[in-house]
Amino acid sequence: MNSLLSSCNRRIRNATLLVTVFSLFCMLSVTLIATMSLSKHQHSGVQAVAWFQDSDEVEDSPAVAPDEIPASIVAPKYVVRVIEPTGEDFEPLGHLDNSDERSAIEFSKLGAGIESLMLPDDFETVAGKVHVTLQARFTLEGTTKTAVPFAAMTIEINDEQVDISGWEAPIWVQKSTGVFEAFIDDAQGNPVVRIEREYITKPEQRHGFYLTETVENLTGLPIRTRLVTLGPIDMPKAKSTYAGDRRRIRYGFLQAPEQQSTSLTVTVDDKLKSRNKIFGKKIETQYGKAYPETLTVWPNEDVLEGGLRLSWFALVDRYFVVAIHPHLDNVDAIQAPEDKLLRGITMIDRIALNPYESPMDGVQVLRLTGELNEIPANSSVSNTLGVYAGPRNRPLMNTEPEIAALNMPALVVSNLGGICAPCTFSWLTDILIGVLRTFHSIVGDWAVSILLLVVLVRACLHPVTRWSQIRVQRFSVQMQAMAPKQKAIREKYKDDSKRQQQEMGKLWKEEGISPAGMLGCLPMFLQSPVWIALYATLFFASELRHEPAFYGVFQNVFNWQFMNDLAAPDGAIPLPSAMHFSFPMWGNVNSINILPMLLGVVFYLHQKYLTPPTQATLTPEQESQQKMMKVMMVFLFPVMMYAAPSGLALYFITNSTMGIIENKWIRAHMKKHGMLEIENIRAEKRSKGPGFIQRMNEAAEAQKQIREKGPAQINPASKHNRRGK
Repeated sequence: MNSLLSSCNRRIRNATLLVTVFSLFCMLSVTLIATMSLSKHQHSGVQAVAWFQDSDEVEDSPAVAPDEIPASIVAPKYVVRVIEPTGEDFEPLGHLDNSDERSAIEFSKLGAGIESLMLPDDFETVAGKVHVTLQARFTLEGTTKTAVPFAAMTIEINDEQVDISGWEAPIWVQKSTGVFEAFIDDAQGNPVVRIEREYITKPEQRHGFYLTETVENLTGLPIRTRLVTLGPIDMPKAKSTYAGDRRRIRYGFLQAPEQQSTSLTVTVDDKLKSRNKIFGKKIETQYGKAYPETLTVWPNEDVLEGGLRLSWFALVDRYFVVAIHPHLDNVDAIQAPEDKLLRGITMIDRIALNPYESPMDGVQVLRLTGELNEIPANSSVSNTLGVYAGPRNRPLMNTEPEIAALNMPALVVSNLGGICAPCTFSWLTDILIGVLRTFHSIVGDWAVSILLLVVLVRACLHPVTRWSQIRVQRFSVQMQAMAPKQKAIREKYKDDSKRQQQEMGKLWKEEGISPAGMLGCLPMFLQSPVWIALYATLFFASELRHEPAFYGVFQNVFNWQFMNDLAAPDGAIPLPSAMHFSFPMWGNVNSINILPMLLGVVFYLHQKYLTPPTQATLTPEQESQQKMMKVMMVFLFPVMMYAAPSGLALYFITNSTMGIIENKWIRAHMKKHGMLEIENIRAEKRSKGPGFIQRMNEAAEAQKQIREKGPAQINPASKHNRRGK
């Protein structure tokens, strides 16, 4: 019992460190789960899903006699019109050197898709040389198999599929910047269909673009058509794998009509599904286990339950979003919730481009199957999709009326997922990020804002911390004073455990000690969600990206790149490129970082000066556990934090330092007022009378006595039985 209580005492006196350890354990669990899923199995002979591939790479089909060849294969009804190659690339839309523009798009001749979509005002590093790329062509290494985001794939005309990718020969012509067309003829060379794809960047410095697809019937008879195109492709894997893969897939939807009624609110899914979920489960193939090449994402009961209607869907990572949404001509003119539904798409599939890879390294692209349209003679049908491609930042997204009307900013949540998800409350993270932004508006520096936020949170939690530490330490003093009597009881009744337990209970009652004293540590653990929420807030805060610490003093005064990006490791001593390495829990490491080492020093000081000596005799196993905990705190956790963003490392250092200061102040306060003197504790207990737990125990004993012996006899001489005369 002494060992248990002494351990509880030590943990409470190190409340700040415990919360830190708990948070780090959450992060370690999330990271290990992501890391353990990494596997590098890939067979050189794998036939991956290939949307565009050379004709000589297609597996040979069994020989078929000429008279057995279907007529539809020998003589297709519809043939795509091939054009003369020009050798010139398509003209791009937008310019990277124009900071007033929010998207710069280069086009591919394959399906008139997007070769790359880059952000003129966002860069990969603080050096500002390489722009952020959110969408780009993917080519499977070692092959010619490639996939182009937002490329046209096929068109169905009167139940016949026609390839309009342009892989075999060029078919797409650029009419003007961002406008492309292709033609389908019949077997006799007569024009049947004209397909036009028009890209327009969003106006008023908004992020993303609109894509309008038009199918025109050039014949004198009605036809049925359906377009199948590719949608967004996976965003690149982060260079730093700290905290695992942060890429997710999110949805916005409307309820069933009877539930939605006239409400215009789009509901955002709250399941926080990792993109790994839509890979599905691996299946056995001749080359080993692989993900299914195709899997329906929507409609899918696992994503949207029956009756829910899709409004938009998005691929997100830690800082950016690529989302497909309906085009709202006039937000103020929306009258019905149905105006916010995603039109023109009936099914969304995910295509695994390298299905033998691990989820972290796997790449997938979404395939969009359009509606089947009946087009009258000499008429056309069009559909416009909106695409948001920009920062994952709620205030910024709210400035764009169309995005705000679709409630898309609600997808921005600070939640690590995994085992930490249930105790990371969105309302709490929203408050914390709001306070952080308020501090920044006052002091003008994000690092100082982090310090102030940690100080504010600790100040708000101080009453709970103080009450908890005082209560548990007083309880520990009581137990130490009672230890000799407990030892005597154990020796006297060592052969009678039941009698030993009874005597122990009497001793606790005589000493006025309540077992509820052991619960003093509970309030400290209840604070953990606050610190986890603060951790998640800082981890996902896009405002910290590429922001230097402390007004850039290290860069401007000392010409030192230390903490030049609060969203990246501190980079105190850059390593030459030949010494760069990669580690599963860290990702790419290109510098020696100082803050994690400083964190280890803070943990060491915490143990050296604030951890009280153990009063109880420990078993060898308990001593081994204590040593292991010390090693974990001083060495293991700083190692885990080595590749952590410097903003998070700053948070941990500040929080732990404040915990040391707070702990010393509480101990000095208790010592000054004699709160740990056993005689003072006993006198206070006598003045207050029995505690709640003791009164409950006495009531239970009284009820037990009534059941066993009946009610106690009334004493006629008692003053409670005398009648007034």
